[in-house]
Amino acid sequence: MSKLLSSIVLFALILIGCQSTTPTPQTQKVQQAKAFEGTTWKLVSFGLTRMAVPTKASITFNDGHYSGHGGCNGVGGGYKLEDNKLTLFAGFSTMMACPELDLEHKYMKYLSSVTEYNIEGDTLDLRSGGQILLRFKAQ
Repeated sequence: MSKLLSSIVLFALILIGCQSTTPTPQTQKVQQAKAFEGTTWKLVSFGLTRMAVPTKASITFNDGHYSGHGGCNGVGGGYKLEDNKLTLFAGFSTMMACPELDLEHKYMKYLSSVTEYNIEGDTLDLRSGGQILLRFKAQ
């Protein structure tokens, strides 16, 4: 009887150890939302182009508000996050002049067009209609 009980326990432990650890889609959404908020994201490209970007451009999302740098000016506002849908609401921007102002204007225009996001590893893509508008790396 003792051998039978030991065999059952051993078999149960083997089964538990063989269970899949692949995250469910719901778990992945929760992990993405946690990574999305509280991380400082540095702009690395406009879409998938090799075009220059503002050197200091970055953004951070926390509790329905975003803040960051457009390259020359501070920026911020509100956002609404629902699944992978993202809506950004303009809030503030300082008004300093600088050499990269045309790139900053492009960055701000793209931010206002964002409708969704995707995170893979340390990369955040802000998109509209499935097209990548802005690509960031976690800092």
